[in-house]
Amino acid sequence: MGDSDSESVPSDIEGIAQNVVDSLLPEKSRQTYEQAYVKLEDWCKGKGIKNSSNEKVLLAYFEHLSKHRKASSLWVYYSMLRSVISVKKNTDISKYVHLIAFLKRKSEGFRSKKSRILRKEDITRFLLEADDKTYFLTKVSLIVGLAGACRRIELTNLQLQNVKDEGQCIHVIIPFTKTKISRDFFITKGNVEGINMVEMVRRYIAMRPSNTEHTRFFVGYRNGKCIKQPVGINTLGKMPYKIALFLSLPNPQQYTGHCFRRSSASLLADSGVDLLTVKRHGGWRSNTVAESYIENSKENKKKVSCNILGNISGNDGSSTSSSTQEINLLSKNSTHLSSSGINLTNCTDIIINVYNK
Repeated sequence: MGDSDSESVPSDIEGIAQNVVDSLLPEKSRQTYEQAYVKLEDWCKGKGIKNSSNEKVLLAYFEHLSKHRKASSLWVYYSMLRSVISVKKNTDISKYVHLIAFLKRKSEGFRSKKSRILRKEDITRFLLEADDKTYFLTKVSLIVGLAGACRRIELTNLQLQNVKDEGQCIHVIIPFTKTKISRDFFITKGNVEGINMVEMVRRYIAMRPSNTEHTRFFVGYRNGKCIKQPVGINTLGKMPYKIALFLSLPNPQQYTGHCFRRSSASLLADSGVDLLTVKRHGGWRSNTVAESYIENSKENKKKVSCNILGNISGNDGSSTSSSTQEINLLSKNSTHLSSSGINLTNCTDIIINVYNK
């Protein structure tokens, strides 16, 4: 608000408006955001600078930060300062093109450390070989985490009433997520021989003590029995590490609490789905993250290679090099169509027209 506006607004309205503005910062992270802004202000005071929201000042400040901060951290600081400066000084630093260009330049060639993912073979081995008496809770958290691309906080806050048994499958609803996007997903029987994932989750629910006072879905599990105590975020975050240890995978410490979410997205991308499906599955707003899973998908890269190399032919390309072939089958009896003598090879798309005479 400008000074002229403040003079014409009653003090009680001014106070209400200021409280509304202050509430625009994320509630959980407000203190962290405020601390980032205080550090900027302290740095400016040390330099004798009054206007901390000036683009040149911010460029100098981020150059100072870049000497002892990673590129990913610089973007985190920028995001926090953008929010606080917008609230406190009504200035939009996202329009500072030189600052954005500087941050992008610092990010060139930088690869952030990400949790390792569990492969199909790893998941199958663990579900089949791990002892239920010891690892049943871990198995159930793996199934739920993979089915819904869940963050560890989402598994922690999952409520019993949001897990609904629908007979052939289990419907799970996550009403509150990091991106404020409600998600839901289904758990089906799965395709691991000897393992029915729906029955496993159903059995875990049935083992829950009847006099449990809270409604958190994940409760402790010891010596083959569930207990009342809810499972904490750190315990659930360690589940991928426990799985990696059991399977003797290299560098088990790199299987972090984000493993289930990354593994789920990677498995989905490998199945050949489109970008929109991956985005909806993980609840991502932008294309960037979802695109990274599709770009890094081994199966997708193999398909791309087949599309390129599969079209290389030594002949004139009039027959097998064609990606689409049309075959007309003449039949006098539409209920008994004979396909004897027809061989289809090296075809990707086939149109079959059946004519009845």
